[in-house]
Amino acid sequence: MAAIGEIRKRSWLLVVVIVIGMLAFILGDMLTGRGGSVEQTPVATVNGQEINSFEYQEMVDKEFEKSNRAYQALYKQPAPASMKQQLTDNYMAQYLNQKMFEGEYNKLGLKVTKEQFNDLIQGNKVDGTIYEQFGLFVGPDRKFNEDTMKKYLPIYSQDPGFQYVLGSVVGDQAERTKLQEKYFAMMNKGMYATSYEAKKDFEANSTTVNFDFVYAPYSSVSDDEVSVSEADFKAYYQKHKNEKKYDQEDKVSFQYVKFPIVASEEDLEIASDYLKTRVELFKTADNDSTFVIQNSDSKNLDFSVASFPASMDSVVQKAQIGEVVGPYRDGEFFKISKVLDNSYKEEAEVRHILLGNDIHSDPIAQKRLADSITNVVKNDKSKFTEMVTKFSTDRASIPNGGKYSWFDDKTMVPEFTEVAFKKPVNSIAQAKTTYGIHIIEVLGRRNSKQLKVATVDSEIRRSKATINEVRDRALEFVTSFEESNVSDTAFRNAATRLGLSVTPADQIPVTQKEMADFGSNFIQVKKWAFSKFTKVGDLSDDLVFEKTVAVAHLKNRVNSGIPSYENLNESFKNDIRFAVLNEAKAEFLKNKMKGSSLEEIASANTVEVLKAENLTMNNTTVAGANEPAVVGTAMGIALNTVSSPIEGTQGVYVINVKNVNAAPLPENFEQQKEAAKAQLRANVQNRAYQALIEATNLKDDRDKVNVLGN
Repeated sequence: MAAIGEIRKRSWLLVVVIVIGMLAFILGDMLTGRGGSVEQTPVATVNGQEINSFEYQEMVDKEFEKSNRAYQALYKQPAPASMKQQLTDNYMAQYLNQKMFEGEYNKLGLKVTKEQFNDLIQGNKVDGTIYEQFGLFVGPDRKFNEDTMKKYLPIYSQDPGFQYVLGSVVGDQAERTKLQEKYFAMMNKGMYATSYEAKKDFEANSTTVNFDFVYAPYSSVSDDEVSVSEADFKAYYQKHKNEKKYDQEDKVSFQYVKFPIVASEEDLEIASDYLKTRVELFKTADNDSTFVIQNSDSKNLDFSVASFPASMDSVVQKAQIGEVVGPYRDGEFFKISKVLDNSYKEEAEVRHILLGNDIHSDPIAQKRLADSITNVVKNDKSKFTEMVTKFSTDRASIPNGGKYSWFDDKTMVPEFTEVAFKKPVNSIAQAKTTYGIHIIEVLGRRNSKQLKVATVDSEIRRSKATINEVRDRALEFVTSFEESNVSDTAFRNAATRLGLSVTPADQIPVTQKEMADFGSNFIQVKKWAFSKFTKVGDLSDDLVFEKTVAVAHLKNRVNSGIPSYENLNESFKNDIRFAVLNEAKAEFLKNKMKGSSLEEIASANTVEVLKAENLTMNNTTVAGANEPAVVGTAMGIALNTVSSPIEGTQGVYVINVKNVNAAPLPENFEQQKEAAKAQLRANVQNRAYQALIEATNLKDDRDKVNVLGN
């Protein structure tokens, strides 16, 4: 448990661990005779082709070389290093998709002819979207412009670099697009409905049935009236466990506590002092954009109207064009802002009491109370805060006495805005909104200065000393446990003693990329939780993130495949309990719903005889629920006879069919065939894509392999 924490306490152990590890590695190679080659687990598969991490990296390197050459040809400079990381993240999906379709193209003999290729990139059937992604031949709206292409393509084509872009980048993309277009066009043509299918569809839509029925919903039977056990739930799961929905990937459940890394005064000073030295330089800078890029962490070139923290309000109102305000803190940054322009907008300040519709559901009583409170505060405004505390349902504004400070006419709902900006200052009035009735006092209005600024910011970074101080607290928590296998109760009790909140993380799949508290660095939590060396009950060492240190406690781990009933998530267990209870309730109701007539059954069960009219096999709504088994039974039993109890989706039914009306068949079914074909073709691409993924066994397991190892 928490090995790193122990080693940090005993630094001599670190040397021993490193030496032993190195010896084990060297001796292992000597004894096994391995020459350095390591068998690699595939990180992806498609059409029987397995790709390991080394092969994928070679593919990315090759693609980056191609992209870099194109980038240099287009922009006369090397591609940014970030492009390689983007390729590493995204190229696999493109490659697998391409290989998945290539198998189909080869089987069908699909190709793009030379004439078709030329048409795609410079002829009469140019796909402008291909050029748009490279910013080529586009107008001011960044959309492809054919006239621009015709004007500049002959000139650009003289450049060998552009010839490469046109043939190897734009051309490749155009060819892939055309092949896929051909493939789906063939598939669309293959979607066909026979006359027999069209006839059955016509009958399903036109043959109607009318019947009387009695109905007892499952909800009318309490859970206590039927006998089910845990064994019944397990037996149901045993019967259904091979259904696809139960096949799951590797998952873990853990819980964790967080130790926030709060910036120290020194951390704040460093960020602020960095900007103090740049105030005068910014004020006299000739080019604000260049200055921002060279001096700012976020390099934000959006020089529009800015929002300032409330603490800066008085400074903003006095700021003049050319002045640099700050440094001031705004969240996780200190900022200095150079005023480029200013304007004014009207703002209002109010306080209010809300009688919310969720609490005051009787509109008459709600209005009576609103009028009473309004009279009280109009007669004595000193009682307004008391009325807010006693009656307002707007919990967020209660600590401020119901006050909302300085907002514009776009912030609130229209009825609230009408009072805030049209009623006289110091007046009290009511506004009825979708939230309820507001009793509003207009405290003031002003013309507020809005500043258009250029901003240089400095991120507040936690120093190593600040981080280590928090890490020490986290490790004290880790090493406070005497046992290596920590129980849920022990973890929670220890957290409570330190005033820490325990956050659960249940049924987390190995492929989940992020988690709110950990962001994209969630990978380090997953590597700990899924490690074969981490046992249920283990604690993590301190997990350090940008603004927090976490300690996690492993509660459960489930391997991929069909889980045991005990390892099912609660959602599945609840569904199983619901299904088993309904099966038992169905048998209970079937035994009660017997008789020679519907009236007799209705009387015995204290229900009414109801009517269902003009139902079809494509319209099976009975008693507000979709009940195909009930309508299907109605279509097939003798008229004017009482059916046996029918188990439906929402309850048990007994029916008596009055008539079945079959519409005359048309001379032909062309209309139905065309409608069926249109329906088949409507979603053909998505269905074909999903079918191909299964048929080619396409898998991208990079995340899983990265976490679980080879």
